Amino acid sequence: MVPCLNDCGPYGQCLLLRRYGYLYAGCNCKAGWRGWSCTDNSTAQTVAQQRVATLLLTLSNLMFLAPIAVSVHRAFLMEASVYLYTMFFSTFYHACDQPGEAVLCILSYDTLQYCDFLGSGVSAWVTILSMARLKTVLKHVYRCGHRRQCYPTSWQRWVFYLLPGIAMASMGITIYTSLTTSDNYYYAHSIWHVLLAGSAALLLPPQDEQAEPWSCSQKLPCHYQICKNDRDELYTVT
Repeated sequence: MVPCLNDCGPYGQCLLLRRYGYLYAGCNCKAGWRGWSCTDNSTAQTVAQQRVATLLLTLSNLMFLAPIAVSVHRAFLMEASVYLYTMFFSTFYHACDQPGEAVLCILSYDTLQYCDFLGSGVSAWVTILSMARLKTVLKHVYRCGHRRQCYPTSWQRWVFYLLPGIAMASMGITIYTSLTTSDNYYYAHSIWHVLLAGSAALLLPPQDEQAEPWSCSQKLPCHYQICKNDRDELYTVT
C-alpha cells in the first residue's frame, strides 16, 4: 500500500516504474544519502556542503549581468530581457532543486524547471539571431568584396571577442554534455552558467554607430513624420 518507506525522507524522491505489467518503486537519494529510504548518511553531504552547492548553482547565474549590461549598452533590449529572464528563473530553479536544508521554492518545481530550460534555449537562440542579422550579414559581405577584407576587419575583434566567445561556448557545451556527473554536478553546472553567460556577452555584435535606431525621412503635411527602424524593419508615425 506504501510504495516507498517514509516517502524516502527529506533527502530522497520516490519514483515509480511500470514495466511489463509490473509496478516498481524505489527511492532516488540525493546529497550523498543512501539506503532503502535514504537514511544512510555514511557518505552524505553536511549542511554546510549543501549550502555551498546551492550558492554555487545560484550565484553563478549573476554572470548573466555581463550580457545584460552589454545588451542594454548596445540597445539590444530584447536580448537583455531574455538574459534577465534566464538569470531569474535559473537562480530560483537551482535554489528549489536542492535536497534537505538548503532549498527555496518560490513556485512549483515543474514550473521553475520549465522556465529554466526555456530560458537557456532562448538565450542561445537570440544570441545566434543577433549575430546573424540578415541585413548586417549582406552589408558585411558587400564590404568584404569591395574592400577585399572580411568582417571584422580588425584583429582585435577576433582576438578579444569572437575567438574567446566561441571557445567559452565550446567549453560550456563540452562540460554540459560530456563531463557532468552526479558527483561533480554542482561545480560543473556552475561553470556551465559562467561560460554560457560569458560567451553571450562576447559574441553579441557591436552597435552600428553610423545609423540611428530610428530615422525619420518623410514628413507629412499634418506635422507628423514617418520613422523607420532600420534594424527591426518597423515603421511608426510620430
